[in-house]
Amino acid sequence: MLGWSQEHGPYVMESGTTEFVKNEWSWNTAANVLYIESPAGVGYSYCGNTADCTFNDDTSAQDNLTAVLAWFEKFPEFKAH
Repeated sequence: MLGWSQEHGPYVMESGTTEFVKNEWSWNTAANVLYIESPAGVGYSYCGNTADCTFNDDTSAQDNLTAVLAWFEKFPEFKAH
């Protein structure tokens, strides 16, 4: 969790300390990240049935494209990013 919070968030924990402090040079002041669990059935994603969890590179790529396009439809303010 330390790597994730320091590398993907606006806080950092200095060596020898036990508390997070705001990172004034954090990359997320100028960028956005969208995390997608892929392929279906891994991490926190789920499948309705076994047939839904059958995938290969092509179907996984299509699922990711579908997810990103749907996300932009739901959050159009990010389309320019």
